[in-house]
Amino acid sequence: MRKKGLLPLILGFLLLTVFALFAFAPGLFTGYGQKELFTKWLPISREHLLGTNAMGYDILTELVYGARQTLLVGVLSSILTLILGAGIGILGSFRGLIGQLFNGLIQIFVLLPKLITLIVLATFFGSSAAHLIILIAAFSWVGTARAVRAKVLQLHTQPFIESCRILGYSRAHIAVRHILPNLSDVLLSRFLLGVNSCIMMESTLSFLGLGDLYRPTWGTMVNFAYKRGAFLRGAYAYLLAPGVCIMLLCLAFYAVSLWLTARKETISEG
Repeated sequence: MRKKGLLPLILGFLLLTVFALFAFAPGLFTGYGQKELFTKWLPISREHLLGTNAMGYDILTELVYGARQTLLVGVLSSILTLILGAGIGILGSFRGLIGQLFNGLIQIFVLLPKLITLIVLATFFGSSAAHLIILIAAFSWVGTARAVRAKVLQLHTQPFIESCRILGYSRAHIAVRHILPNLSDVLLSRFLLGVNSCIMMESTLSFLGLGDLYRPTWGTMVNFAYKRGAFLRGAYAYLLAPGVCIMLLCLAFYAVSLWLTARKETISEG
């Protein structure tokens, strides 16, 4: 069982290592510059492993350099989502008016159609990377908030929390010294799954033409390939390569998340 549990971790870290090298050491994978021009629509060859696109850029080079922006948007969005979700989830677990207000806020955002709302707001506010990060995080925190709230309510029923109350510790002391440390497993799991969700959301918006055109991600590459006739020209690598990379990147984070879940279950059973 332990060997099986390690397989997702090994797979996840191998894929994440490759994509991290894409992002921070692109020279290991391509000898061309990001804006180096060649003849348009060259087929797959030894010089251009994925061919060239409608602008004359090497597709592999564009793919490698796009990893940095894709990871940047996905990870920063997930971090901001985690902060918002954890804060609102903790506040929603309070008794009284504060807890009711924030729990009501969670219920309202659960009912919002996230994708449609994001499309409208991204169209209105513009398509810079900063705007996308803020917008994606602003509508992706609900799952984290609900998970954190449920965990905090469970912790409040534990004997050690009751002992802290009897001893006269303040609510702030209990939250900082005893509640937050016990949220680490939930927060880490939600972060890894949140990166997946944020990357998929950014890719969807970019495919619809709402991404940052000056700092293209893999989703923007798919949008360019579709609009510029890659399918009609038989340049299937231009369409498939960024999509496969998005899938593998999400798979990597999901695999690590699976290992953490399996590890948690093993510890609880032991």
